Amino acid sequence: MTRFVRLSLAVSAVGALAVLLALPGAAHAGPDGVVPQHNQPNRFAPQARIDEKIGAQAPVGVVLRDENEKPVTLGEAMAGKPTILVPVYYRCPMLCTQVLNGLLKATREMPQDFSAGEQYTIVAVSMDPFEHSDLAQKKKQAYLNGDPHTGEPGYGRPSGEKGWRFLTGTKESVAELLDAVGYKYEFDKMLKEYNHPSSLIILSPKGTVTRYFYGIGYSGEFELDVPGVDKKAQVTRPRTTLRLSLIEANDGKGGSLLDSIIMLCYRYDQLHQGYAFKVMTAVRIGGLITLAALVVLVVGLVRRERRKAAASGTQGAGGVA
Repeated sequence: MTRFVRLSLAVSAVGALAVLLALPGAAHAGPDGVVPQHNQPNRFAPQARIDEKIGAQAPVGVVLRDENEKPVTLGEAMAGKPTILVPVYYRCPMLCTQVLNGLLKATREMPQDFSAGEQYTIVAVSMDPFEHSDLAQKKKQAYLNGDPHTGEPGYGRPSGEKGWRFLTGTKESVAELLDAVGYKYEFDKMLKEYNHPSSLIILSPKGTVTRYFYGIGYSGEFELDVPGVDKKAQVTRPRTTLRLSLIEANDGKGGSLLDSIIMLCYRYDQLHQGYAFKVMTAVRIGGLITLAALVVLVVGLVRRERRKAAASGTQGAGGVA
């Protein structure tokens, strides 16, 4: 084999390898069955996806239909409270039910003094314009009172009737709402089903988008993580909790004193989609607590010494008399 032939074969091999590496790899779907946007081949734009729009304004004036087929605006359904917006469709064979089940579990984890209809609102909206109040009512009863077929318990709190809404709407009104919050979906004509991501969207009382939750499992409560503690006992990673996000969306209102401290000590980590520990803030708070304790101790000691001095003076005056 001549040197020229060997060189030609080597160049051909390198070229073939370069072409192979340039080919798009297989796109792997996430746990919700939707291929994440960053895993999609570049030449194919995914139709079912989330385009996050933190700070965007949801159209609170858009007119939908309530569980009795009466017109209701998104703002009226939100009732001036931070809101969990849940895009679904009620005849969905699997994913939407898993999303709603995960949300139900998370809301049941929340304290009794933090309930839908009191501190926040849940608004489920069907993306299918052919669905109406008959399906919406069935879904609402199943999630409020439990499913008699499966025996699964419902939300079970009296305020849920006004705090957990199941709405429908026209194609135009639903598209206006979901497009505004970056929720993209499409109808599969072959399967006669909707392709859609699984997501909850947190809105402020005025309808501003503040957070997105993905997948089908959500945490209702926040478990404190302390850096340096045995990792077998705690997982030191950012955590995302619905309740903390709702308090955050409401400018810190509606939570307990502990929630306020957590909001100061933790910040939202956009990369990991959770609340990460802020060391310096925690150190400052710890310092203030220590300082306050020292002040209380010093004041107590000073008062004690004054009482002793006053008692000694009284006894001395009595002895002279």
